Amino acid sequence: MGSIAAQAEEQGFRVLETTLSVDEKVMEDTGTPATIPAAYVEKEGTVYLLKENGTMERIGSTDYWNKIMQFRVSDKKVAAISTDIHRQRPMMDCGLCDCHKNTTALLNVAVTNRCDLRCWYCFFYEEKAGFIFEPTVEEILEGIRAAEKYNGYIPPVQITGGEPAMRRDLDAIIRGAVEMGSPHVQLNTNSVSVGIDYYQQPDRAIQRVNRWVQAGLKTIYTSFDGVSPDSKSDPKNHYEVPFALQAYIDGGIKSTVLVPTVSQLNLRETPDIVRFAVHNLERGIKAVNFQPLSMVGYIKKGDREKLRVVQSDIVEELQKAFGFGMEAWYPVPTVASLADIVGRRSHYDIHFYNNEKCGIATYAYVDRDRHQLLPITEFIDVDRFIKDISALDQSLLKKVAFGARLLKDRLKHETFRKALAQRLSEYIIRDELPNGELLSGMLEEIIEKGDYSTLRKFHYSFIFLGMMHFQDYYNYDVHRVERCSIHYSAGHRLIPFCTYNVFPSIHRDRFLEEHRVTGERAQRLHEESRQAKERVEAFRKNIDEIVQSPIYQDIYDFGAW
Repeated sequence: MGSIAAQAEEQGFRVLETTLSVDEKVMEDTGTPATIPAAYVEKEGTVYLLKENGTMERIGSTDYWNKIMQFRVSDKKVAAISTDIHRQRPMMDCGLCDCHKNTTALLNVAVTNRCDLRCWYCFFYEEKAGFIFEPTVEEILEGIRAAEKYNGYIPPVQITGGEPAMRRDLDAIIRGAVEMGSPHVQLNTNSVSVGIDYYQQPDRAIQRVNRWVQAGLKTIYTSFDGVSPDSKSDPKNHYEVPFALQAYIDGGIKSTVLVPTVSQLNLRETPDIVRFAVHNLERGIKAVNFQPLSMVGYIKKGDREKLRVVQSDIVEELQKAFGFGMEAWYPVPTVASLADIVGRRSHYDIHFYNNEKCGIATYAYVDRDRHQLLPITEFIDVDRFIKDISALDQSLLKKVAFGARLLKDRLKHETFRKALAQRLSEYIIRDELPNGELLSGMLEEIIEKGDYSTLRKFHYSFIFLGMMHFQDYYNYDVHRVERCSIHYSAGHRLIPFCTYNVFPSIHRDRFLEEHRVTGERAQRLHEESRQAKERVEAFRKNIDEIVQSPIYQDIYDFGAW
């Protein structure tokens, strides 16, 4: 460990793990990332990333660290990537290179950098860029097709931006991805234009959403940073979301995910965001996926501390409201072995070989009568189940202890999924849910069939709570990026999410500018953007009328929770 260990010891830290990070001081001076040794260190209940250049960034609580380390991904879990790109310079040679250890679980496809909002923390809209990026449908599909080269399959696709709903041909993009073979297409949107459409012309909004559904759209992934219109963070889409949610469910969307960007400005609102979600389950909300703010660009230490939120901060805030803490949360690679066992029976080689620091998640039962959330750990011995599944996946000898009966069940029930479902029932602590349903029956259906109808039944009773902590200069960990499974399409290349956005001048902005729109089309798109922004401003002049709407009042009436 050398000098970084000595440096940590001098400051009274305990070294937990070593890695490589980015020298943000060199980055600020030269614009080029340079790697330096770094270590995760602990003192007085808090874990930090300490770098050789002396800078340090808070990562989370020791409770958080101890939990995720129980489920860290095995070094043996390395996915086969088909690539001829050899990494010589970390962050510079991505695409995917031969140092990458994970396939694409979600392909981000940026279809525009235009947007009808101007959020203070956003790094991705045309005015900041100074140009418009908006590829043709054919160019977009060509980028999706390139993902097959690296993975051997067309991955799930997230259509993103900018604001993708600015495009009039969005249904053609969705249809094209589905026809190419993507098993799941979701739309990352601020929901503003859909909400305004529904408020002004409900039928038009419903028809618009239904065109997306008919084209193959499965999920809406919508921004939602707080429930209060005078939030210290940013009201963002407060007034439009109620009407957008109604448009989505009326238009045929069965799955909506709320995606709050969380800083110290809106951290205290996170329990209310969850309350808002469970109040609106019938309107299709299935999950809340928190995203602690990523601080791209050089920001002074004091200013970072005023904004920085880490995953354990959110868990602690939710624990105050709902009573369960880190014991109920699990990092992404928790399901790596389970996904591999089940996935071997499909033609998609999607893995969950992510670094354990990238994100955590849990499920909670929604007790509507008592207005309570109960963690999944009250119903299933998750730790024991995952431990046994990992043993089955990793060792032929251990299969004798756990797998012999499973193999026997496989013959008896003729399908592997049936056998696995039967085995899972042995880990259930509390089978009967407060609403009288049997959890064992739900899980058996999900594992056996694995379709959306069975998942919808589960999601009527349980809500998914998760978070993904994307990186910035200050907490950058090269080893995390090597296991990233969320990739951006960039022509013939795939760029890991954090590399793409943390070093925009090297990857994102360079690619977008090389493919900028020019001439009359650029002028037309600029004019459409101006009109879209003015439309939002005009809509928000009617706040007194908007808040009297029955839809607005009903959707925000989550007080009982």
